[in-house]
Amino acid sequence: MTAETLSPARHAEPAGPLFDGPVLVTGATGFLGQYVVRKLLALRQPVIATGRNLKIGLALQAEGADFRPVDLTDLPGLRAAMTGVTAVVHAGALSSAWGKESEFHATNVGGTENVITAALAAGAKRLVYVSSPSVMTRHAEQLNLKESDPLPDGHVSVYSLTKRLGEDRVRAASNRIETVILRPKAIYGVGDTAIFPRLLKAAAKGRLPIIGDGNTITNLTHVSDVVEAILLALKSDRAVGNAYVITGGEDVRIWDVIRNIVERSGFKAPTRKLPLRRAMRVATVLEAAWKRLHLPGEPPLTKYTAGILGLSQTYDITAARRDLGYEPKVPIARGVEESFSAGLAAFRGEGKDAPARPTAPARPPRPVGVKVLNSGTAWVRGWYFYPHSASIRWTGVPATFALIDHPDQGLVLWDTGYAPRYYEATRRFPWRIMRYLTPATITQEQSAVAQLGRMGIRAEDIDQIVLSHFDPDHFGGLRDFPKARVLTSWRGWEAARSVHGLHAVRARILPNHLPDDLAGRLHLLPDPDGPPISVFEASLDLFGDGSIRLVALPGHAPGQFGAFVRRQSDNADLFLAADGCWNLAAIEANRYRGGAHRWLAVDKRVQDATTDRLRRMHREWPELQIVPAHCPRAWREVGEPEENVTV
Repeated sequence: MTAETLSPARHAEPAGPLFDGPVLVTGATGFLGQYVVRKLLALRQPVIATGRNLKIGLALQAEGADFRPVDLTDLPGLRAAMTGVTAVVHAGALSSAWGKESEFHATNVGGTENVITAALAAGAKRLVYVSSPSVMTRHAEQLNLKESDPLPDGHVSVYSLTKRLGEDRVRAASNRIETVILRPKAIYGVGDTAIFPRLLKAAAKGRLPIIGDGNTITNLTHVSDVVEAILLALKSDRAVGNAYVITGGEDVRIWDVIRNIVERSGFKAPTRKLPLRRAMRVATVLEAAWKRLHLPGEPPLTKYTAGILGLSQTYDITAARRDLGYEPKVPIARGVEESFSAGLAAFRGEGKDAPARPTAPARPPRPVGVKVLNSGTAWVRGWYFYPHSASIRWTGVPATFALIDHPDQGLVLWDTGYAPRYYEATRRFPWRIMRYLTPATITQEQSAVAQLGRMGIRAEDIDQIVLSHFDPDHFGGLRDFPKARVLTSWRGWEAARSVHGLHAVRARILPNHLPDDLAGRLHLLPDPDGPPISVFEASLDLFGDGSIRLVALPGHAPGQFGAFVRRQSDNADLFLAADGCWNLAAIEANRYRGGAHRWLAVDKRVQDATTDRLRRMHREWPELQIVPAHCPRAWREVGEPEENVTV
């Protein structure tokens, strides 16, 4: 789905950005969040976007947003992401008719507390909280509800309860930050995955009875109207401290809408009626069964859904019109027609493949200053490391990283190598297995931060770290550079963020080794899709100037990159090979497949292909200096040895 499709120009555009500093949007990879981000970008407003869907986040990043893959439960990450923000749109939530109560509370209540804490720490001026009108409803007919009406004692779902508790947290902070609460009703539009697509799936399975008498009246709200309300809430002084219901301003018979879209989709319109009281009893039994038996997914019917479809609930938006200047612009008939057409295409699987981005022309390599340094020594048996070796003698191998002096970007690190905290991280089982397999000698003097300090470079002088992949001998020093943005593959982060226990050992992810706030400092890199280099079909020009050109080295670890750089000192090309192979001997041998290096690969066949690719590049480009991260010979040829760093 294109940015243009998701950004209908239905409202008058303000003259320019709303704030001098960036606006942070939580839930930016969700349905509403995407619209909010794209609307702000259209206003030339700097945007920091947070969310968990990495692919959507990369799309927003390509359009100009600063995407940070931060979860709402990650307070350190939120603090890092919010540095310098002037306003926050908190649109992120666990929004579902069903789920674990603990997860709803952690995300919708704890997450809101985290957003408030981080916003206050950043000195943000305003917080717009996207809540839900379900905090106002009960299992009864309710017409023309107003914000001034008393809230119910009970709640129709754990979702509505946790949104109410989230509102309480926002109100409690209103004496420290300007707050506005919005309660948009039944958001729909192009890209919606919750309303029309779900109805079509139910109709296709013949599981769509009419709940109640078929005369349910409700409100719907087009997503672009909700976005307009959010923009108004960011600007309106009169709205500060208040809560507002947002709707499309029309009352509709929901079963007339459902019948229309189901018939036009080629399915049989629902005719069987399920009385509301019976629907509630059925939903109660199903919910109890799902809870007791821990069944996966969502029950076919929940009390919340039965109430939404069987009970009339409408809202009065007079307050939003008065204080915000809000006026819905998208008539229900037009909005439903657009959403129906897009929802039907999505349901049928049409238009899933996005058009390929045009490949930018290759830029000539731009020379940069490069120093290859070593952060410690790993000890391995000869047979474990070298091709065709049968030696059981211990061999010391380096754990290299590189300092790149870029004329525009400043000082950039390629990996960080080991750090002494590796010992503490591998003290307990099962992570001690890693120390047993590859013992290491690591001193504080060998750490990246100490070596740079001896060059007169402070940790805060490093603005960016390019991380080739998530192995502890490559990311071990990240905690020593708390201000640096970390640039790495989205595939690598997707794998690293989701592993625990023995799976973490297999993936070489150590506890407390990665910075607590890492997600808030990440800049995720897409798959290379630029011009080919040598044997690589595609590359990624990291800074758009030919200085650092990344290529994929799959097999060893998810998302691993290698980097082509041209050294300024002698105009010689280097290829920083990370763990694409462990040593030069591996690509000089005709038939060697990688030995222990292959055993550790997440995908052995893909690693074989990467080894073959490097071997072919070595033959076809013999003058290229290939620098595997752990090759003693390569380190001796290109490294910057110090007396206290010996291999």
